[in-house]
Amino acid sequence: MFRRPQASGGALLEHIVVDRYRAGDIGAEDALHLFDELLPQARPASIRAINCLLAVVSRDGPALAVSLFNRVARAGTDKVAPTVHTYGLLIGCCRRLGRLDLGFAALGRVLKTGWRAETITFTNLLKALCAQKKIGDAMDIMLRQMPELDCTPNVFSYSVLLKGLCEQKKSQEALELLYMMDDEVHSSPPTVVSFNTVIDGFCKQGDVDEALALFHEMLERGISPNLVTYSSIIDGLCKAQAMDRAEKFLRRMIEDGVTPDCTTYTSLVHGYCSLGQGDKADRIFQEMSRACVEPDTVIYTALMEYHCKSGRCSEARKIFDSMIQRGPKPDATAYSVLLHGYATEGSLFHVHNLYDLMVENHVEPDNHVFNILICAYVKHDMVDAAMVIFNKMQHQGLRPDIVTYGTLVDGLCKIGQLDDAMLLFNQMISRGLHPNIIIFNTLIHGFCTCGNWEKAKALFFEMVNRGICPDIVFFNTIMGDLCKSRMVAEAQSLFDLMEHAGEEPNVITYTTLINGYCLAGKMDEAMKLLDVMVSVGLKPGAVTYDTLINGFCMIGRVNEAFALVREMLNKGVTPGTVTHSIILQALFQSGQAASAKILYLSMTMDEVPLDVITYCIILRGLCKNNYVDEALQMFQNLCSKGFQLEIGTLNIMIGTLLKGGRKGEAMNLFSYILANRLAPDVVTYTLVMVHFIEEGLLEESDSLFLSMQENGCAPDSRMLNSVVRRLLQRGEVSRAGFYLSKIDENHFSLEASTSSLLTSVFTGGKYRHHRKFLPEKYRSSMDSTNG
Repeated sequence: MFRRPQASGGALLEHIVVDRYRAGDIGAEDALHLFDELLPQARPASIRAINCLLAVVSRDGPALAVSLFNRVARAGTDKVAPTVHTYGLLIGCCRRLGRLDLGFAALGRVLKTGWRAETITFTNLLKALCAQKKIGDAMDIMLRQMPELDCTPNVFSYSVLLKGLCEQKKSQEALELLYMMDDEVHSSPPTVVSFNTVIDGFCKQGDVDEALALFHEMLERGISPNLVTYSSIIDGLCKAQAMDRAEKFLRRMIEDGVTPDCTTYTSLVHGYCSLGQGDKADRIFQEMSRACVEPDTVIYTALMEYHCKSGRCSEARKIFDSMIQRGPKPDATAYSVLLHGYATEGSLFHVHNLYDLMVENHVEPDNHVFNILICAYVKHDMVDAAMVIFNKMQHQGLRPDIVTYGTLVDGLCKIGQLDDAMLLFNQMISRGLHPNIIIFNTLIHGFCTCGNWEKAKALFFEMVNRGICPDIVFFNTIMGDLCKSRMVAEAQSLFDLMEHAGEEPNVITYTTLINGYCLAGKMDEAMKLLDVMVSVGLKPGAVTYDTLINGFCMIGRVNEAFALVREMLNKGVTPGTVTHSIILQALFQSGQAASAKILYLSMTMDEVPLDVITYCIILRGLCKNNYVDEALQMFQNLCSKGFQLEIGTLNIMIGTLLKGGRKGEAMNLFSYILANRLAPDVVTYTLVMVHFIEEGLLEESDSLFLSMQENGCAPDSRMLNSVVRRLLQRGEVSRAGFYLSKIDENHFSLEASTSSLLTSVFTGGKYRHHRKFLPEKYRSSMDSTNG
């Protein structure tokens, strides 16, 4: 341990401080002790050692270093006088503290003393000005004041301004400053760092061509680009989605002997992922591994995020598990990406397990993670579980933000707990958070839904008083939600309130309210509103007419729907694909398949453009009206033309074929789905699994269930209950037990028919000894029933 010399050894102490400083052997705490010992016995020559101590303290404690300087100043210049280097350290501390006023005051002392200010002193002030986005002032200091004070800016001074200009998206001005650096007046030739700064600035502004031009000019000057140069341009090209050019630049980089690092490869992976080209992103990742470049959490997370957004959480989990096993260890961001993926696909079981793993691995969840968990539970109407997470979040010292409160308020409103929603609303305000238009929208909609129009109005006026002015989108959104909930009276009241907010209803507003009346089956009111709309000078378009046509079709008044089509034509509004699709669907649903087929033929003859939605309506209609052969013929025709049908229609076709005993054709259709990389949904898997069980193909059924989970498709309650019933009907109790456990894992309930069948199976003696294959709670239930 270093032994402190006595006070009489002041000079010796100074030498020891300087020697230890040069050796890097002084920590901040030791520096403070040495300062306290040196200052009382200081002499003019002590300033060198004091500067060393100030430099050490200033690294992590600029405010503390300023206080030490003040103690030196109070000691008096007769005892120890600060030098220009001391003031340089002081100005640097003021810059990091964001105290430009103190920095300039220190500079004033330097100039008043008659010293010549060093370039580094001005550079610190330039950094402070740029940090506060006072680029004009920084330019004035460097180009005018510094030369006036006989202080020549160096390449570091220019670099500070180049960076400041680029950060404010003024890369063109930075380029002009770059050219100014090596003229006869300024004579400070730009370095590779100078060029890199401006090149990166252009790339971040999306002006990659300008960056490439500067890159070539850099080469002409004989300045060799380095890793930063190449990585900046590759990143810029990737963000511009010019992936071919980015890869060519990567090849050139390697040919020039510059080794790409993880950041370089990350840009390429991000670029391909943003374009949905995961296979190419994987190829870049593999190339990176072959080049012995260690991936970091950023690149792993980018790949995980791509797979999650593509609905392939199982692939993302494989990447995550490889991080756990080989490193780098997943951070909070990596966990949040996978948690969000699981939450999006509705797999609460995986969400819960992953969160437990996060806690087990001592990774601190942040606000974003807790918000994902809360949102996941709220989406499944598990608001009590969401509130548990909310309380846990606060116990861990995190403060809920506007997203947290907004999600919980939304969840509480949707299950009718308006009083609890208002408690959270008031708590949020008391904690200094300001509710936004989304939260007001949620509460107003909630009170409208429960019929408390007075409270909804009070919240509306509170929102206005808080300076949040509802616009036409606000009204249209709430009215749309109310109309979809068959609450057209409340939507009409909100419509009447628009005048108080100074908003004029537009075509969308009228169409929304018309749709509300149509959904409520009140077609006379809907038609009256159409007349009002026309009377105020608004012209109904195809969407308005389609809404009314759909309303008439929904209540079976197809003739009046046809009359509206004629009115459309008379008023110069052309019926489109949507119009025809609505009438086709109505005809099929009312059993008028022959009329629907005639309409379809007339549409093809009139060259009405048909989209995939129209074809799906026709296919569904043909199947439901037992025109299965015609549906298959149309399906084959569409496949030959490259149409990709939505999975719901294919499910109906599979179900129809299975019901008709055409099992081979149904399985061919399922094979078509898999072969064309379509994503089967839970209905598809349910149909095929039930078919396998009925055919006695139990191994195939189990394998399909496993592949379903691996493909990121989560089972729902209806599927699991259907599978359990079919297995019980076949006496496959052990397999039924497995799927019963899946019902419990996903917090689903037994349907009444499943529960009844389960009881009846075990009431007799035949399967009593099979109870051991059931989960414990079902065994107990059977025991109590039979007891």
